[in-house]
Amino acid sequence: MPTLSATPAALAELQPPRGYRVLAWTGLAVNVLALPVGLLLILRDGIWRTANITVYTSALLPTVALGVVACIALLQWRLWGQILAIVALAMGLAIELAYGIVRLVLVSEGRTLLAVGAPLTWVLTVAALVFWCRPAIRAYLR
Repeated sequence: MPTLSATPAALAELQPPRGYRVLAWTGLAVNVLALPVGLLLILRDGIWRTANITVYTSALLPTVALGVVACIALLQWRLWGQILAIVALAMGLAIELAYGIVRLVLVSEGRTLLAVGAPLTWVLTVAALVFWCRPAIRAYLR
């Protein structure tokens, strides 16, 4: 336990890296909201209902479950939460890229919106992945 006369470096080690808590809470909210939003999109979209149900149950549900556990672990300052967050984001990126590209090529409805939204989602996922891969996060969690 540091004393009041602790050095600024020692006090800095007690503070999480900038954006840590915000990104952990944001990740938790996005993962929890992904379940009902994904289900709503499946029920609304009649074109690819079978394909969407398959992607939702086989890929999205495990990724979201892993993301929720990772965010809870990060909010409790568990070192293994960083690993889970990296794995969940990598799984999510793989799903987003594959599904987005296939849907852009095969479905003409909503192509403009998807052409704008998919790359934006990919960039945000890569940015979150880079954030959680930083060595400062691991050093803080130790």
